[in-house]
Amino acid sequence: MDTLKIALLGFIQGFTELLPVSSSAHLILSSQVLKIEMDTYLLSVLHLGTTIALLIYFYNFLFKNIFSKRKLSLYLKILLSTIPAGIVGLLFESIIEEKLRGNLFIAISLIGWGILMILIERRKEPKEMEFEEVSWKQSLIMGLSQIFALVPGGSRSGISTIFGMFTGLNKYTAIQYSFLLGLPLLLATPFYQILKEYPQRVLNTKDIFGILIAGIITYVGLILLKKYSKKNWLTFFGIYRIILGIILLLFGI
Repeated sequence: MDTLKIALLGFIQGFTELLPVSSSAHLILSSQVLKIEMDTYLLSVLHLGTTIALLIYFYNFLFKNIFSKRKLSLYLKILLSTIPAGIVGLLFESIIEEKLRGNLFIAISLIGWGILMILIERRKEPKEMEFEEVSWKQSLIMGLSQIFALVPGGSRSGISTIFGMFTGLNKYTAIQYSFLLGLPLLLATPFYQILKEYPQRVLNTKDIFGILIAGIITYVGLILLKKYSKKNWLTFFGIYRIILGIILLLFGI
């Protein structure tokens, strides 16, 4: 039964990671329904599946012309932009895990960022640009914004997309860049947690099954996202977040 529950959580992780709805919040809420403990270790393990899918999807882009000036500059921008969120996550890990994963924080975060998503999408859209054209300022601001996503309900990709749009990026460029921007954290966090918990906890068959499901669903989602019309993308999910937040306030606290 636990294997089926982990598989379901893997599906939820893969499905929600690419959407601006907070995969962590959905995993935490789903685990309460499924009556399975959702701690940082399991969250990180399931995110590993997402990370592998992102690496496979962006493989040609990431590892083509890796020694060119433009590509090296992009790597450096992404790496330095993710350091602040990584440091804050390490320093306040216990507070985040023990204090900020309650349903009240999740509900407020869902609603607050949902409202911002609706408002930001009303602005005029600039043209799309290549990832290498994203400026240092835009990248650093998006990277810093990931700190807010440490609170479940925020959505790392959603928040960094919002801040990317605030800096003048096209919505789709900001969404795609947010996926690349998250790779260092998404890679480092699972391995950190796995090493931290070893040997008390080790990857087992259930964990690997969850990783596999999350990876497959994420990869399929990336393909669909490329084809899907992005019109009113943030508004749709902003409304969803607000409704979910209100339901959580009314019934889940």
